[in-house]
Amino acid sequence: MKIISIRFANLNSLPGPYLIRFDTSPLADTGLFAITGPTGAGKSTLLDAIAVGLYGRVPRHDRQVGEMVSRHAPYAFSEVEFEVHETNADTGTTDRVRYRSRWEVKRKTRGDDKGGLGQDAMSLVRSPLWEAVVSGKEAVPAKVGELSGLDFGQFEQAVLLSQGKFARFLHAPEKERSALLEKMTNVGIYSRLSVAAFEKAKEEELKTKLLQERLNATRLLTEEERHHLAAQLDTLNEETEQHHEEEQELNVCLTWRTILDQLDKQLRDTAREVAALRQADETLQPEFARLAGHQRANAKELATPLALAEVARQALESGTEQLAQLQQALPHLAAATATAENTLAAATTAHLAAQATENRLRPLLEEARTQDAAIASTRQQLIKNQATHTQNQAAHVQAQAAWHQQAKELQGLAAQQTTLDNWLIAHSHEVDLKSQLNALNREIIDLQAAQKEVATREARRHELLKNQQAIVADLSRQRRFEAEALAQQQAIKDEGQPCRTERDALLRDTTPTELAQRADDLTAYLQGLQQVLPQATAAHEHQARATALAAQIEQAAPTLATTETSVGHLETRRADGQRLLDSLRRELRMQQALADLNTHRHQLQAGQPCPLCGAVEHAFAADFAADANAQELQVAAQQQSLTALDEELRTLAQDLTRRQTEQRQRQQQRQEATDAAEAARRQAHELAAALTLPGATPTLPQPADPAAVRALLATTAAEQAAAVANRRQLATLDEKLAVLREKYLAAGTTATAAQAEIRLVLQRQDVTNLEISKLAAELEHWREQAEIYQSTVQDLLGPHQLALPARPPYDGVLATLEDRATYYEAQRTALATGREILLERNTQHKTQGEELARQQVQLAAATATIAAEQQALEQQQATRLAHYAGADPAAKTEQLRQQTEQLASAVQLAERQHARQQQELAIKQNTLDSLQAQLEAHRAAHTERHAELAAALADAGFASAAEAQALLLPPAEAERLHQRRQDHLTASAAAARRLADLTTEQHHHAEAGLTPLSTAELTAQLNALSAADDILQQKLGALSSQLAQDDAARQQQAEGLRELLNRQREEERWKDLAEQIGSARGDKFSQFAQGLTLSHLARLANLRLKQLTGRYTILKTPNRNLELQIIDHDQADTVRPMASLSGGESFLVSLALALGLSELAGYKARIESLFIDEGFGTLDPDALNTALDALERLQHSGKMIGVISHVADLKDRIGTQIRVQPGAGGNSTVRVVDVVGTETSCAV
Repeated sequence: MKIISIRFANLNSLPGPYLIRFDTSPLADTGLFAITGPTGAGKSTLLDAIAVGLYGRVPRHDRQVGEMVSRHAPYAFSEVEFEVHETNADTGTTDRVRYRSRWEVKRKTRGDDKGGLGQDAMSLVRSPLWEAVVSGKEAVPAKVGELSGLDFGQFEQAVLLSQGKFARFLHAPEKERSALLEKMTNVGIYSRLSVAAFEKAKEEELKTKLLQERLNATRLLTEEERHHLAAQLDTLNEETEQHHEEEQELNVCLTWRTILDQLDKQLRDTAREVAALRQADETLQPEFARLAGHQRANAKELATPLALAEVARQALESGTEQLAQLQQALPHLAAATATAENTLAAATTAHLAAQATENRLRPLLEEARTQDAAIASTRQQLIKNQATHTQNQAAHVQAQAAWHQQAKELQGLAAQQTTLDNWLIAHSHEVDLKSQLNALNREIIDLQAAQKEVATREARRHELLKNQQAIVADLSRQRRFEAEALAQQQAIKDEGQPCRTERDALLRDTTPTELAQRADDLTAYLQGLQQVLPQATAAHEHQARATALAAQIEQAAPTLATTETSVGHLETRRADGQRLLDSLRRELRMQQALADLNTHRHQLQAGQPCPLCGAVEHAFAADFAADANAQELQVAAQQQSLTALDEELRTLAQDLTRRQTEQRQRQQQRQEATDAAEAARRQAHELAAALTLPGATPTLPQPADPAAVRALLATTAAEQAAAVANRRQLATLDEKLAVLREKYLAAGTTATAAQAEIRLVLQRQDVTNLEISKLAAELEHWREQAEIYQSTVQDLLGPHQLALPARPPYDGVLATLEDRATYYEAQRTALATGREILLERNTQHKTQGEELARQQVQLAAATATIAAEQQALEQQQATRLAHYAGADPAAKTEQLRQQTEQLASAVQLAERQHARQQQELAIKQNTLDSLQAQLEAHRAAHTERHAELAAALADAGFASAAEAQALLLPPAEAERLHQRRQDHLTASAAAARRLADLTTEQHHHAEAGLTPLSTAELTAQLNALSAADDILQQKLGALSSQLAQDDAARQQQAEGLRELLNRQREEERWKDLAEQIGSARGDKFSQFAQGLTLSHLARLANLRLKQLTGRYTILKTPNRNLELQIIDHDQADTVRPMASLSGGESFLVSLALALGLSELAGYKARIESLFIDEGFGTLDPDALNTALDALERLQHSGKMIGVISHVADLKDRIGTQIRVQPGAGGNSTVRVVDVVGTETSCAV
């Protein structure tokens, strides 16, 4: 890596912007140059600019980059161009490639923190096109490290050589030497690794112990306990299934009963609704009658004539009213027209008079206006000249006063200059104070860093002591927990003793399974009896019904036989009557045939042949009409008798049929009842045969006897209730004992956990005590460092009569010194500036005196001119008054013009008003004629409509229109009544249909007859079953939870054992590592690593030391990790301590060590630029010559070397220099000086 150029601005005391190029003359012409300037001028800022431009960090004490920005500067930046070697992947050749890295920051211009620094930014571009490579505060330093092969720490060691630190290292005590070496070589990581390995091993050991104790505290169920729990779980599952089936049957019955109850309720509600609607119908009849009258009066045949008659009436009244209003308005319109005509005549006369006056006065007023304009112009010029003259006079007076005041100020400035001269002489000792601030600042930063380390460790020590108190309190608390848990276990034992006693009493001569089985058997037997009881009841009821029907059949048999006999007699009589009727009818037909021959018989003549038979003797010539009529009467009488007999026979036959039908129905119902009773008895016997009750012999002699079944049912129910109660009591006791067992185990677990926690707390107490001891040693070390830095700072503050505060912050001391330095520079600048100002103001005072005399002469001439102008103005005013005495001719002209225009407008207004009145009068007259014609038409229409209305009323049956209108209802009322009648009819029909539907549905639903129990009884049984099921579920949950917890505990135990094995292996690994490198203070591995690093560093340094001088070789003291010796080859390879070296020799050795560290840090990179900061101030002339000879030999290795120093001999020896020179206001300038002394400014 080679630095090509650096460009920066506003860093510390260097405002810039500055550009320093190392690849152009004169810096490129030599491999060695010096960076010179007084102390505090800003030489080291150049190295800071390189570091911050590449890595965004400051190498000195790792300060915040914001501290570099110049005060009140709006921005700051640093841009570094560097060159690295890159290998082309395609060709395999190595080329030099240049990059430019930039860091920048700006101050905020708005917001609450206006003036504060914003976020800094970085970017990296590549030559020659400067295309962007990467940007960002993290990405750019990483990329720079990748390109150069150096991270920030390696860059600080390899490019910015710590020669001064190695010079201090060679002569420092052992403790300080260790800290310096750790800081220079970045081997502090080994100390941290040693502590980390030690603490990690302790942590792993503690984790293993905790895991072992946790596994030991885990309790698992035995196989016997698990089998017992599984058997109980199976039994409970069977009971749950049985409960589920019973619950389903009860739910079906409850649903049927609920629906039936709902149907009964709906049926009652609907019946009440129908009755209410019938009552409402009677109540609504008057309103419905009103609606009928309205509909009759509102019929179409009558509504139209009524509406037309009303329209005709309204039209006639409206026309009559409009005609009267118009007739009343016509006289007023005629009068208004005459008034408008008079107004027009008067306006015309006034307008003509005003126009004549305006024409007469216009020429006179125009001339007066011209004269007034001339007078105004003259007056304005006079006023302007007077104002100018007055201003000039005031300015002259003011200038005279200022001239005298300047004279006094000049005297004061002269006195101030004398005072400043005296002050600067008195404070001449502060002339270099600005250059001393940077050195003091560096020492204070070191002091603050050490104090920060002390404060950090004291805070940690305080925290650990606080933790130690908390550990003691925690230990007491855990021991209290242990005692409480053991006491709780004993209390739980005492609480469970009554439960165990009661449980033993319940299980006397039996087992839990037998007790539960007895309750289940009794429940099943009771349910069987409940199924037998309906069948026995049904058999009994059916048999009673069959017996009742048999009695009814026997009772109805005699009546039926009598009726059958009567019907037989009536049928015989009817047959005889029919035969008689047939005989009478035959006789009647014969008689009627004879009667039909009467006409021929009357025509027979004696001795003449008969037309029918030809006989000449007519024996039957007599009339037979009377006999035929009598026969007809007999036939009719017989027919009437037969009809009565038929009616009697029909009635008796119907009665017989009814009685026979009823008898057959009773016989059929008796047979059905007998069959049903037999079926019910058979079903009862079958159900009774299936009933079994282990351990008892139930007596059920007559399964079809309801009384016997009910008696056995009551006995069994009492036994079943007692058995179920015992089972529930046992379950309750078991549950309570299980809860107590869980509490007992939980208390045991708590006690075990408290014991394990006690052991952990004791281990934490040991670890805390160990860490407190370690912190005590570290505190002692950092307190010594802080005392060293504090002593150095106090030495620097002594000459300025200031004392370092007892504790930070120390900004007040630095601010005081900076204010003193700034004030001194300000006073010196003020003196020079004051001298220049005094000379300049004396010259100005003399010139101003001459100007005042010239102004006095000009003022006298201006006074005479103003007097002449005043006389001319007065003469113009007299001429104007003689021509026209009025004040304002323009206003008078305008007044005449406005008056004429107003009168002309009045004439036009009067004309428009007169025309409008005439037009309105004509319109009104025409409207009058039109209204009179319309009124006649309205009268005719009114007469016609009333005639039509009278005819319509007569047709509708109304005497008058008032009678019809009285029946009419308002539309809303009529609509309401109509809608109410429709709603009533609809509701009545719907209620009737709903009543019929509900009756049918209730009948069909009731036929199912699933259970005689009521809803409350069914609900009670379900609740009892649900309560029993809840108990079963609780037992199931408790047993399942125990098994699940045991399964989880077994799995956790297996996983814990595997984890314990892995943890023990991990613990062994960390113990082995801690045995090798671990220690509580971290010195074990750190000293070993520092010894190896120092040995390697000594080998690399000897290679450089041989190039510088062949006399010495650096030797690491055997068995002493941090001590170096020197072999003097000129003294027969004598081994000497480093303290025996002279100043020049120490410089060579420390320089060789710094170069060795550079090679060690940059072993992967090619370093072509080196900068050595300070280190020459303590050398005597001979040592300085030796050091310079070494540097001149070093430049021949091809490296560019920059040496920072303020030593005069060094500056004289190295011709090419970058010179940093302080200036006014605390700012410095940067220049490049070549070997012949030519200076070139770096400002751009």
